[in-house]
Amino acid sequence: MFRFVVLLPLAVLATSWPAPVGAGTYSGPGLAADVVLTDPSLGDGRFTGKFHFDRAGTRFDLNGKKARLSAIIFNSFNEYLITVSRKNSVQISHRLGEALSAQFGDEPCGGFKSAVSLGTESLAGRTIQVWRCENPRQPLLDAGFRPEIKETIWYDIGLKHFIRKENNDGVKIELRNIIPGRQPPALFDVPSDFAQLNAASRIADVEAPQ
Repeated sequence: MFRFVVLLPLAVLATSWPAPVGAGTYSGPGLAADVVLTDPSLGDGRFTGKFHFDRAGTRFDLNGKKARLSAIIFNSFNEYLITVSRKNSVQISHRLGEALSAQFGDEPCGGFKSAVSLGTESLAGRTIQVWRCENPRQPLLDAGFRPEIKETIWYDIGLKHFIRKENNDGVKIELRNIIPGRQPPALFDVPSDFAQLNAASRIADVEAPQ
């Protein structure tokens, strides 16, 4: 997701946590946010859009026509990854979903063998832990992670989720204007009307950083 949010190779979101946990075991409050994303597998430049995360999964809706995908959805209960192209074609991958399941949970560096604490920071009164995650476990390697991949995670302990992450393959994800709260489970299902994914009501306009 995402090599990607997150960062698996093309259409693989890399959302990093420690040891693998079962699907749907996230115990945080859930959240919606604006997202700024750089991922060479999606296209050149930075992309903006909307991000949702909760026990049912992870979802990115991407703005504009530059990104090859308009939506990337991980369903944690069924353990599959759904990608929607700009032409509204849908692909479902159980193999990539299994890799994301290894990362899904409450803590940083899931799916990795090594988690190194780089200290803490304070942001707007919130405590942020900084972690370096190294040595991908086998499910990530099977999905295309390189053994030498490393991720740095800025992890909000109240949200039990990252607010920023970067890896050494050039993938960067930053969450902004975060709103904690439960997310509708339907957001993480296979879309019933693919065309609606491009509707203005489903995609947030987010200004790219200068």
